[in-house]
Amino acid sequence: MKRIAIALLIASCTPTKSRRPASPEALRGVKLGVPVPADARTTPGVGCGQISVDFPLQAHKALVASFAETGAEVSNSDRAPWVVTVAIREATVGEDNLRQRRTDRAPASPVVPTGPDAPPIDQPQASLVNSGNATAVVVLDATLARGGDTTWTGTVTGHAQTAPCVQVLQNVHEALLDAVDELRDRVVPLVRGAR
Repeated sequence: MKRIAIALLIASCTPTKSRRPASPEALRGVKLGVPVPADARTTPGVGCGQISVDFPLQAHKALVASFAETGAEVSNSDRAPWVVTVAIREATVGEDNLRQRRTDRAPASPVVPTGPDAPPIDQPQASLVNSGNATAVVVLDATLARGGDTTWTGTVTGHAQTAPCVQVLQNVHEALLDAVDELRDRVVPLVRGAR
């Protein structure tokens, strides 16, 4: 039994993905506005019963830090010469924790739970085995504007490896950092090409 527990513990540990480096001279001298992202998620839940209410503020902090690493003069202004506007569309761990599955339907015959602490049978139930496997996902919708005119609109997705309901918030934050790096990698060439 000890061996199985140790094997499960080792299997649940996943290494943190290393971040992509940014050139500190890429946007030197560029004034870039990064307003606080809009939260377009349907729920603050990220899976496995965890919620992240302050996720837009975490995203804003990551965006400001990421673009500052490129040498840009970053502010919160939406009136800067260049503005990156972001909306958080999704931040989840394991899709099986969010959507109803075929097995989540109410039974054909009424069944009464046996104990007072038993969950309602007609409610979706999370799987106890392999719950939250796959990846943490963060999806950002972004717009780059110059002088008030939109120059680029796109969607970026960040991923992080997860284990079943282990370190849920950390995994979602890691996926956020991956999405922010992806966004920076798309925006930097557009700004440099237009200077």
